[in-house]
Amino acid sequence: MEKETEEGLEIELIGFRTFLHEFLKVLYYVKSILLGLFTLIVTFGVVLAFQESLKIGNGIYFAFISAFTVGYGDITPTTPISKLLCAFVLPILGMIMTGIMVAAAMQAISRLYQERGKKL
Repeated sequence: MEKETEEGLEIELIGFRTFLHEFLKVLYYVKSILLGLFTLIVTFGVVLAFQESLKIGNGIYFAFISAFTVGYGDITPTTPISKLLCAFVLPILGMIMTGIMVAAAMQAISRLYQERGKKL
């Protein structure tokens, strides 16, 4: 833990290991939601594999690339169901999952600094 002074304020810096520990504790509370989202993305990946005549691994890869809006372009949807999944359903699931992860990180930081405030 390092301390820095900025314009008369003493700021305690939190180490990455401390943050990671608290972050994982927060993720524990939302694990069922994250697991459900992960399962949905994998399930839609299997659907994409059958719709697009891909190997199941490639379908799951395609689903995650679509969910997190990366879109490399190496695989593109051709059927209407695949286009619907890749354009609307999977990106929404990916945004929800990303939002939960960001919220968990912010909660972990907030908890750590609240603990530090109580100790001062």
